[in-house]
Amino acid sequence: MAIELSSPLPVWLAEQLPLATVELSIGGRTWSVLAVQNQDALLEVADQLAHIPYGFLLWESAVALAQMLVEQAGQLAGLRVLELGAGMGLPGLVARSLGAQVWQTDHEPYTLTIAAANAPRNGITGIHQFLADWRDWDHTEQYDLLLGADILYERAMHRHLEPIFQHNLAPGGRLLLADPSRPQALDFVAGLEKRGWQFEITMQTVTLPPPNREGKPVDVALLVGKRQGE
Repeated sequence: MAIELSSPLPVWLAEQLPLATVELSIGGRTWSVLAVQNQDALLEVADQLAHIPYGFLLWESAVALAQMLVEQAGQLAGLRVLELGAGMGLPGLVARSLGAQVWQTDHEPYTLTIAAANAPRNGITGIHQFLADWRDWDHTEQYDLLLGADILYERAMHRHLEPIFQHNLAPGGRLLLADPSRPQALDFVAGLEKRGWQFEITMQTVTLPPPNREGKPVDVALLVGKRQGE
């Protein structure tokens, strides 16, 4: 379902989740990303939103995935790309800057609002967005790339993600996933490999500027998947 995302955050949410600008150097340019930097602030709005809105944070996995996209710059022009659990939207922004057609989706409308605001901050236009819940997924379009940064942390969601991978990835397409090497994420990938997928895994260390996660380095697993034989 397409929605209009030009409206600002509600006052109550903006007051409790103060946004800050995170500046990152990726692909030889500086990216400016609005995000919440104080993770504890998420707990203050969890009751109102009925969940802890982790998507308001800029995660190391998103940075690692964005850097991977830059390394594949010559291969992205014209590709149809779907970013799952977009959050602040950095990987989608980078993909769009490299010529891809990009759709961003999330189940939290307010994170998409911020992702939409992050596009013009970086001179990006033409990104499409839609609200969607993996547990009630009815989107049928297919894409050349499915992106997901830090979307594998909840085991209960894996059974909903697998059919999305299967049905929404075009023949010959690829999954580009990033996760800080959580056991549940690696277990999920191992299970996919038993069910007809193959993955290449590389590691990248990302350090966000403080106060994000106190500036500590995080080792991120980059998981590139495709159907066997494609």
